[in-house]
Amino acid sequence: MQSIRLEINPQENTWEEIKITEELIDSYSLEKWSQNFSLMTAGYRDQLDPDDAANPDVAINFVTFAILGEAKARVFKKKSNQKNNLHVHVGGETRPHTQDFISILARIYAAHGFKVHLRSQITTTPIWYSSFGVFYEEFQSGDNLTASHSQYFKGGWKPIDSLGKQLIEEEEEIIKEVQHIINSKDSIQLAPLLSENILNDFNIDEAYINYQKTVIDKKSINEIIKANKRGFHCAICTVGGSMKLTSERLFKLFDIPVGKNEVIQYFFDEEDSQYHKIGQINGENYGVDPTKQEIYRNIGAQEKLLNNEADIIFIWDPDGDRFNMVTMASSENYERYTQLGLEVELIHNSNKCIVYFTPNQIFFMLTAFQIESLKKSGLFDAYDWFIASSVTTSRALDELAELEKIPMVHVRVGFKHWGTFAQWLEKRKDINEPYITALGEEVKLGKNPRLIIMCEESGGAIFGGTDLLLNKSRSKKMIALQEKDGFQFGLLVLSLAAFLYNSDQSFANYYCDLILKHNIKYKYFDRYDKRLYDEKLSGQMLQNAKRKGEAKRDKVMKFFHDLAAKYPTELFLDEICKEINCKLDKDCKPLPKLHHIRLIGKGTLLEGTFLQFKTFWFVIRASGTDAVLRYYINGQDKEEIKACQESLMSLQI
Repeated sequence: MQSIRLEINPQENTWEEIKITEELIDSYSLEKWSQNFSLMTAGYRDQLDPDDAANPDVAINFVTFAILGEAKARVFKKKSNQKNNLHVHVGGETRPHTQDFISILARIYAAHGFKVHLRSQITTTPIWYSSFGVFYEEFQSGDNLTASHSQYFKGGWKPIDSLGKQLIEEEEEIIKEVQHIINSKDSIQLAPLLSENILNDFNIDEAYINYQKTVIDKKSINEIIKANKRGFHCAICTVGGSMKLTSERLFKLFDIPVGKNEVIQYFFDEEDSQYHKIGQINGENYGVDPTKQEIYRNIGAQEKLLNNEADIIFIWDPDGDRFNMVTMASSENYERYTQLGLEVELIHNSNKCIVYFTPNQIFFMLTAFQIESLKKSGLFDAYDWFIASSVTTSRALDELAELEKIPMVHVRVGFKHWGTFAQWLEKRKDINEPYITALGEEVKLGKNPRLIIMCEESGGAIFGGTDLLLNKSRSKKMIALQEKDGFQFGLLVLSLAAFLYNSDQSFANYYCDLILKHNIKYKYFDRYDKRLYDEKLSGQMLQNAKRKGEAKRDKVMKFFHDLAAKYPTELFLDEICKEINCKLDKDCKPLPKLHHIRLIGKGTLLEGTFLQFKTFWFVIRASGTDAVLRYYINGQDKEEIKACQESLMSLQI
């Protein structure tokens, strides 16, 4: 059968129809695509062609995006009981073809009678801005087109529900509808782009600022203004993503000066679908995850700090849900910094050194800082504060929570699971009902709970305040935003940076002082990503490599999964440890006595397994966004976790 290619003009201003024919199904391999389609940890992600949005040889193209939009429109149209509830927002970041995909989705939703709300004045939209806006404006749902930190040749679609959370309840319905559209050879209608149902009116700047002022107090903003007058500068790298134009407006609304010689400056800030080739090193594309050494060491942060162009460097990923920073300190304390787990780069012929923080370390500092601020303001005892984190986040936060006598909640990896927990908390009828965490712990949250921080070690977080987050009509309330908010994260770090600058302290010394003051034991953390196959491949070569990589992934994950599933009825801990040590490479360190093993969350094969030893814990899980196995380890002894991580990664499975 002859191959066909469907040409679509996303900007067309007339009604159009896409017919799912047998020829189209064969040319675009739609049957196979629909069987593999799923909404993972952070939505749908797959390969696109940066040069050709219509390419039928990759998973993400005009046709597959049209099918996704049609499926979601049908599902949410059925969910609506009243016509005026058919409101949807569509936004996205800067990767190839995003604006064309937005136009296709908008036209399909408009054809179904939805009022479609696109960004006002700015074309790109960070994920947290979409999340906040959908909830605040009381829309039925939203879409954000992002693959976050992934390489530019990957596309993504994150559908969100009325609370601004990546949808979970409708996931299976959408998957089934995608398959139904193809199997039934249905037609898809596209309204004109200038349809009266497509509105460029999505602007929630003022509402967002008003909410953040309940989390970040006036004193913190004044600290930033004071530091600015003393010459403090923060340079922000937005890697060519969506954060510059939005954050610039918001900083100004906070009366924080932006521009040359002001407190906030930007670099790599021009929007670029290939992210200024950041992360492309020696023929390898590492993506633009700001928590990766390949990124934070290769954006020119060192020169800006050493040349006094900036006192601190921030990095946001393309959709603004991940954050990291680079700082400077006196080299005379080099040994102290490294002994307490900081990554430090000495500079030749200089009394300064560059200090790189991990998100875990930033979370710890901000949480301690927030608790101290709440105590000073008398608000710490006025509410039932708690901390939440993913199961793969450093236990330094657990130690801090225990010291402060506040609850600690471990949620499954993927921020949508934070949203599920938050909904449980907001709807509970019995304040004494405990929450069962991803690790099976029972945690009580008190009568008047408030969130200090919810975070994932991969660099995303949100913070709560004294006031609950309310929608426009004040008919719904949430304990915090349902999506990682890189702007809020950055603003809190900025306030702490200003405080330290005004106090003549470095972040490095501040962190070390906190670790010692609180006697934190779990201060060493490592995550290794083992790549399963080369995602730059295409066609049959990609399919073959993917099949082999996934087979290897499943074999490794099943080994750990089965050990945990057999405990304690079929295997005891000593037997499990022996089973693992039997698979060791001959030169590797044997694992010590195992104290606990557990499947994470619902215990599915790919969600991972948790192992607790006396002085460290280990998690293995399959990434929900990339072609990798992730190995996490966190403990009290740097050399021990280094050796045990090496042992676990090189098991002969």
